[in-house]
Amino acid sequence: MVIVLPPQVVTERLSENSSARNQGNESFETALRNAANAEISRHQYSMVAAESLQNPDAIVWLKQLEPLTSRLARGAINDDAQLILAHFKTLPQDYLILVQFMKIKSAPGASYDAWSGAITSGMSSTLLQAALISTRTGQVSWKNEVLVRKLFPATDPRFAKSIETLYQTFSTGGGNR
Repeated sequence: MVIVLPPQVVTERLSENSSARNQGNESFETALRNAANAEISRHQYSMVAAESLQNPDAIVWLKQLEPLTSRLARGAINDDAQLILAHFKTLPQDYLILVQFMKIKSAPGASYDAWSGAITSGMSSTLLQAALISTRTGQVSWKNEVLVRKLFPATDPRFAKSIETLYQTFSTGGGNR
């Protein structure tokens, strides 16, 4: 059984004068959530809502994991995450937790300065990361990441292809269906 944490999307705008950060983008979060649901269904695993877990504290534990999403999606489970994951061992069943993170870097495009001959390349990129973590072991059972050196709207077929590539190697590494 798989619990899907809410995807975290971070937008970083880079320019010569400033670096401003925004968190959240609903259309990308929806696309990531839909892809996760489809992949879990394709592998015939059941998705579990946090509210249906038999321990009311489980919702609190999942909320405590949310700020660690970017780290967990890279497969880096620090001491804080280990402490939180240890609580899940008290539940009667083992679960897998799917974590998704996306970072959008928006930067100036490529340029050429005819006066100095300087050439710059575009720095925009989209990073997609996902990991599946076992509550029984506290270890990552699957992870993957995709870096695309372009920006796409959430509805663009090229973005859908990037998500497809992210989940291309998806496997649950065992666990309960």
